[in-house]
Amino acid sequence: MIVDPAALTALTVGLVGLVVSCWSTRSAWSLRRQLTAARHDATHDRLTGLLNRTGLADTWPHLAPARPVVAVLDLDGFKPVNDLRGHAAGDLVLTVIAGRLRHAVTGAVARLGGDEFALILVTAADLHSVRQLATLIAAPIPLTSGEQVTVTASIGLAPSTGDLADALAYADAAMYRAKTTGTGVAVYDATADDRTTPAADPRPTIRTRNLPSIPVEAVA
Repeated sequence: MIVDPAALTALTVGLVGLVVSCWSTRSAWSLRRQLTAARHDATHDRLTGLLNRTGLADTWPHLAPARPVVAVLDLDGFKPVNDLRGHAAGDLVLTVIAGRLRHAVTGAVARLGGDEFALILVTAADLHSVRQLATLIAAPIPLTSGEQVTVTASIGLAPSTGDLADALAYADAAMYRAKTTGTGVAVYDATADDRTTPAADPRPTIRTRNLPSIPVEAVA
C-alpha cells in the first residue's frame, strides 16, 4: 500500500489541530471555573456560604432602592458552645443558623465575622416578624455527639438611609443596646443609642451623636 506523503501530512496536521483545539477548549472551561470560584470566594463566607462583607456591599446597590430595613444580629451563648464543645461544634452551630437565616429572610444575609450577621430585609419587617426570626434562631441545634445546644440572638434594626455603612452602624448600635438590656430586639433610636460603644467591646467605636436622626416608624 502506497501512502501519499501529502495526505499523511494533512492528516497529521488535522489531528494535531484537533488535539490543540480540544486542549484549548478544556483550558478555557477550566479557567472559567477557576475565575467563577475565585469570584465566589471573594464575596462569600467559606464556612456558611453566606455573603461576606464584600458580597454584601456588592449586593446593596440592587436592594437599596427598595428602602430595606437593615439588621445586625449577634448570637448569645455561642462562645460557651465553641469553648466547651470545640470549634467543630461551633462551626456546626454557625452553619445551622446561617441556613435558618437564608431560608427565612427575603433580601440578603451576610456573615460579618465570628458570630455576627447582617440582614437586608426587603419585605415588611416589624418587631413581631423579627422576634419570630429570633425564635427560629433559638430552636435547639443537634450536635454530632447527640447533644443539643441552644443559642439566642440580639438583633438591632435600622431603616435604610441609602448608605450601607451608615445603616449598619445604626443597626449595630441598636443591637448593642438589645444585648446589654436583654430585650433581644431593638430599633435604632438616636436618643437611646446616643453613646460611644465601650472600648472593651470588639466592635468599632460608634459615636451615634454625630449621625443624623432617622425615623423608626418603618420598623416600629
